[in-house]
Amino acid sequence: MDSTQELLFLIDVMAQVISVVEVSTVNDPLKRERKFDAHNLANRFLQFAMTVLHLSDDENSVNLPSLGNIRLRDPASIDVLTRASIEAFLVFHHIFYSPATRDEKEFRYWIYKAAGLGEGQDLPEDKPEHQELKKEEKKLIETIIGNLKSNTIYKKLTPKQREGIARGYARNLWRWSAEANKILSWSEIATGAGLSAMLARYMYGHLSGQAHSGSRSVFQTQKAVVMGEVDKMGGPSLDTMKVLCANMINEYTAIFEEAHDRLGLTGATQFVEVWVQIGRRLGENP
Repeated sequence: MDSTQELLFLIDVMAQVISVVEVSTVNDPLKRERKFDAHNLANRFLQFAMTVLHLSDDENSVNLPSLGNIRLRDPASIDVLTRASIEAFLVFHHIFYSPATRDEKEFRYWIYKAAGLGEGQDLPEDKPEHQELKKEEKKLIETIIGNLKSNTIYKKLTPKQREGIARGYARNLWRWSAEANKILSWSEIATGAGLSAMLARYMYGHLSGQAHSGSRSVFQTQKAVVMGEVDKMGGPSLDTMKVLCANMINEYTAIFEEAHDRLGLTGATQFVEVWVQIGRRLGENP
């Protein structure tokens, strides 16, 4: 298999293990909500991966009325989606897979939920529906805070941090590490998830440059156009996506038993593990 075929294979395996999960059958409403959120995040990752695969197709084109059929070659968009995929995987890992204690599990999940609700507090109040939504979501944030009052990690937060949660502007506290006494960076979460330093630092930084249209990324893309090497630019992102897909499959199937059973039926367990291990060693000296 070439690189694109390998990515297609991993995406297909992921789609299979996700498709067999029925979250609605979970009886406990709180457990069902948590499983539902994990399942939805995995589906979002799958959509990113499928779009990357689509953009990597050499036959893609756009028919412009004035210029006719234009071949679509856009490695920068592949990079942007790869960065989004890294973050989707790291949220999944940090919130749903890696918590070591019950307090850690509850703190990360509910602060993550509160952060999402907090975004709604930024809505302007010029429309009645915005005012009503903000009131409803404010109550939900207050409920979350009430549920966390006995949480040992929450109790160690500063008054300013707790106020940030209550007022809806503490958007990154779900990345808070009580042990390190700080908010973990994406790179730190990535290395904690087992990704090599090459992927966690250099590759993530490179992809962020593409997402923010940094001058270096614009220059590299233009240089590739002039040199006729645009098709080569997507290679590192495709390899990164294979690593991410393998890790997502590995962690998703650890959480959902029926997904784990389906993975065994695909015969892809060893191939998935190969790419998990590649992601751990990528960039290391032989």
